[in-house]
Amino acid sequence: MSSPCKLSHGHGHQHGHHQHPGQHWQDAHSRDDKETAIQPGLPLVEDYSNWDIVKATQHGLLERCRELVEAGYDVRQPDKENVTLLHWAAINNRLELIKYLISKGAVVDQLGGDLNSTPLHWAVRQGHLQMIILLLKYGADPTLIDGEGYSSIHLAVLFQHLPVIAYLISKGQSIDIQNMNGMTPLMLSAKQIIGLEPTSFILKFNPSVNATDKVHRNTALHWAVSSGNVDAVDLLLEAGSNLDAQNAKGETPLDMAHLTRHRVITHILTQETYAKTSRSFRILKLLQKYELSLIVLVSLAVIGGVGYILDMSTDSWLLKGTLLALVIAGSQLFIRRFVSHNSQKYLPAVFFVSSIFWVFMTWFVCFLPDLAEAAFQMPFIISVSCLLYFFYKTWRSDPGYIKASEEETKQTIITLAEAGCLDYRMFCTSCLVKKPLRSMHCHACNSCVAKFDQHCTWTGQCIGTGNHHYFVLFLFFLCIVGNWMVYATSVYWADHCSTSFSKDGAWIFLMQIISCAPWVLYIFLIVCSLTICSTLMLIMQLFQIAFLGLTSQERITLQMQNRHSKRQVSLRKTPFNHGCFQNLADFFHCRCFGLFKVNSVDWTKQYQIAFDPSKMRNLRSV
Repeated sequence: MSSPCKLSHGHGHQHGHHQHPGQHWQDAHSRDDKETAIQPGLPLVEDYSNWDIVKATQHGLLERCRELVEAGYDVRQPDKENVTLLHWAAINNRLELIKYLISKGAVVDQLGGDLNSTPLHWAVRQGHLQMIILLLKYGADPTLIDGEGYSSIHLAVLFQHLPVIAYLISKGQSIDIQNMNGMTPLMLSAKQIIGLEPTSFILKFNPSVNATDKVHRNTALHWAVSSGNVDAVDLLLEAGSNLDAQNAKGETPLDMAHLTRHRVITHILTQETYAKTSRSFRILKLLQKYELSLIVLVSLAVIGGVGYILDMSTDSWLLKGTLLALVIAGSQLFIRRFVSHNSQKYLPAVFFVSSIFWVFMTWFVCFLPDLAEAAFQMPFIISVSCLLYFFYKTWRSDPGYIKASEEETKQTIITLAEAGCLDYRMFCTSCLVKKPLRSMHCHACNSCVAKFDQHCTWTGQCIGTGNHHYFVLFLFFLCIVGNWMVYATSVYWADHCSTSFSKDGAWIFLMQIISCAPWVLYIFLIVCSLTICSTLMLIMQLFQIAFLGLTSQERITLQMQNRHSKRQVSLRKTPFNHGCFQNLADFFHCRCFGLFKVNSVDWTKQYQIAFDPSKMRNLRSV
């Protein structure tokens, strides 16, 4: 039996002095032999043959209720607290009783209780989704308001029941419905619930972010500022809230922030105002249009500039250090001032491409005269070409984003909710899509990716079912190019430096190559770091693909489960491991002249798999 006292506590919001609808019932319970709440499924220790119909309804005793109704009890009759049986059944999630009571004439939208609420309101407060679904099927009206002026979706927002919000909207409830004071669910969330949710969740349904309430003419951003809700302020600014909107007093959100003396919000709004003003300048608009190209040019200049400074003929390390500090400081200033937050995720990829450019230029300028034979030049040029090709394919290919139209999203929510599966295991609350098998939500890309492996910082892209094989080939050719560069560097040092490691030892050899070829050493260190990382990653990728049939994310998840669980799961005994050669054939889509039959699976639409159920449990939570 649900305890109604939970309705007004522990929801992380401050919504005045809400009195929960079952408060009088709770008081009565404390006087009734101080009995404890009885959980469904446990045996009753008390003889219920003498219970009245209200108590029997609260405990879900269908036979006792049927007995009393057949004896003449009117199911529409409210008790002394003006609460009907339908209310008690709704708050305690008694689905069978709801069906029976309505079949006997109970009014589905009857108002009752201290808050003058319908049974649907009571079910929404408790978050009983299956009860809500049932009441809506019987014709309950979600637009009716209770004694405090809230409709069903307003209550779902106040009590942070995200599945209920999603279901009500999918069934046609307006996301911009207003309460008695003209406040929308978005305003209510921004004002009364501190934190990301449910504000972030509501914004996914495209509400009007600049709508105003009837009394104060505040927008949602005004309400977020007045309540000191920093998370909501960030989300609303990202969603395009109007900074210049004025309320009934003529105050903008920034004016209100100054009045409330909230330093963090004042700083955020001031910075956003400055950024908005800056975007109005023509030259800044032009820079924004060609932002990625500008980032590439600056990255090329920074990497080349660092190498040039190190290669300067001067012996003054103070001068070199000062110049390096200026270059680094200038690059940081550029990133802060001219690189948007969305473009910053591409910085590692841009750095990688710029490094490969200077690696190729070093080969062409420094190493070509010493390795002029075609036997040395052609493999390197082919390897670099393949490296850039597979980098481009990894970057530009769709990794397997899970997409759905607005209508498909609503239908998915309704279907999953009515099947009792609207939870995080089956449904992504960020993308509003049904999650296929082996998929995962990438927070960097803010998308669900089918057969998710990782988010690759080198490409600024997710690695999934659509580009995983390109990524492995990219790592392979990166290793090849790196090893060619290491070999060419050793030949260059042998020809141009007057010392050797075997003759003079490590320290003298290091000092000599620093003095005779600082640029080559600089490029060599970049190449070594890339080669070591790519080699280790390639080995791990090939091991996972060939011997486990798993992605990186699945392997890590299973290892963490084994670490915290007594029941160990074998990484090699999963539904996706078909044997070494078959795994490789499936991954690279290679039939090997008909030796293998490739298992082609569209992981963007694969929600279940016909394998041994005992094996399937191993991967269910991955």
